[in-house]
Amino acid sequence: MGARPGRVGAAVAVAVALTLTACTAGGSGNGGGAAGGSDSDGGATQGGTLTVSTSFVVNSLDPGQVYEATGALAVHAMYDTLVTFEGSDVTTPVPLLAESWEVNDDATEFTFTLTDGAVFSDGTPVTAEDVVFSINRLHNLQGSPAVTVEGLSASSPSEGVVVVTSEQSNPNVPTILAMPAAGILNAEATEAEGGTAAEDAASADAATEFLNGESLGSGPYVLDSFDPASEIVLTANPEYWGETPGYQRIVISNVEAETQKLTMQRAEGDQIALDLSGRLLEDLPESVQVSASQDTFYFLTLHQDPAISEITSNPDFVRALRASIDYDGLAALFGEDALPAAGMVPTAFPGALPESEAQQQDLAAAADHLEASGITDPTVELMYPAITYRGVDLGTIATKIQFDADQAGIEIVLDPQPIASFLEAQTAGEVPFRFSPQSLNYPVAASLVNNFAPGQASATRTGWTEDRASEEIIAAGAAVQSAPDAESQISAIQDWQHLLNEDSPYVTLAYNSGVVAATETIANAEYSPAGWQVDLRAVAPQ
Repeated sequence: MGARPGRVGAAVAVAVALTLTACTAGGSGNGGGAAGGSDSDGGATQGGTLTVSTSFVVNSLDPGQVYEATGALAVHAMYDTLVTFEGSDVTTPVPLLAESWEVNDDATEFTFTLTDGAVFSDGTPVTAEDVVFSINRLHNLQGSPAVTVEGLSASSPSEGVVVVTSEQSNPNVPTILAMPAAGILNAEATEAEGGTAAEDAASADAATEFLNGESLGSGPYVLDSFDPASEIVLTANPEYWGETPGYQRIVISNVEAETQKLTMQRAEGDQIALDLSGRLLEDLPESVQVSASQDTFYFLTLHQDPAISEITSNPDFVRALRASIDYDGLAALFGEDALPAAGMVPTAFPGALPESEAQQQDLAAAADHLEASGITDPTVELMYPAITYRGVDLGTIATKIQFDADQAGIEIVLDPQPIASFLEAQTAGEVPFRFSPQSLNYPVAASLVNNFAPGQASATRTGWTEDRASEEIIAAGAAVQSAPDAESQISAIQDWQHLLNEDSPYVTLAYNSGVVAATETIANAEYSPAGWQVDLRAVAPQ
């Protein structure tokens, strides 16, 4: 991906999405990609320590629970999935634990043939039963990432074969199964620690605490230590069945963006920084590698349950707030690559609305909507995570929102929270008004419908149930989910976004790029919009 990705044109978008719906893929297992250079004997050269600096957004390293960016980064390195993506290309899934797969005519049954020789970090073979256990556990845990496999189930009709069945046509299943949450666990070892894939896993499973301290995967790295406030340390898996991991040790450190920039300006050794976007990319040494993709959107959420807030649940108040925002001014705070939002789908993905449809501030309309709401001098509290994300202090953005709303007669009281507290409050579903960044659950725009449509996971946490939504918007979401082909799905996701902009509890603000900055000593340090930011499985010394 280029450093300044633009909007995906309609023709390109259709072509990309069509690639994602290919009926059959195959080949030999690649063990997660090649390492970097080679020694004098032609073998892989393994580096010592790679340091990855990022502002932590992490809650768990259990694949069945992993949802935030930093967790996905680490879990992807520790757990193999059936398929994966290479580099920045998220259009074509490639083999990993599955050497090949086929799909039936209506895209409801996917048959994966496992590669021979894959083993877990304790040396035991990866079997079809492990795959079935892991996918069904992910579904039945009903944690945040379970939305990605809603309607999916796994079974094994014979040794080395896994069948994943979808309740409705879903050509994106291979893409879903490439996500870190679909990482394959050692079923026997997980069960020994209280894990279960049974239907009552949401209440009965007790393995997450163990998996936050020790990994049970078959990937090139294993977990050495995890402190959600400071660092995650990975070490090379000596039993890895693929090519030699690029580094003996990877330290993922919780570092503020400004400090990340200082580190990259005088970097010694192999260093990667993940939060240097916008102005923070200025004045870096020419030797620093930069790879980017505009895959993140920032948005406000207003609770729709009057019992939580009579103000935020008032549709005219939501319209007033939406009209009050200076979208161009907000985008400028993210840096020159950012754009004011036209809809919920970022420009890196098929289904993004044209830049010409970017939302605009209209203070006169805001005043009219506020008057129609019947609310006089409204005051609302805006909760947001007190972090720097993708190079931007979210407090700066929240302050701009506060200023804009004030121009329309809306008083916003800022409520910054530590990331752990913010995530806990968000999950509890009782926050009247919140602001946060969001990436796609998997790199297909339709995944947003699975999360944000009325009655879905994120919508439920904000009180947007089907009985509080219009029939039109419910039908629009269903049209996305049931689209028979890529072209019609793209059209449907655009129609859905138009309706969200008119009548939903979400106010999408801006798009920003994810960026990987790396020292010149590192190979394969590409930004990936797949969800893991940079593929630690592939990075290696030059």
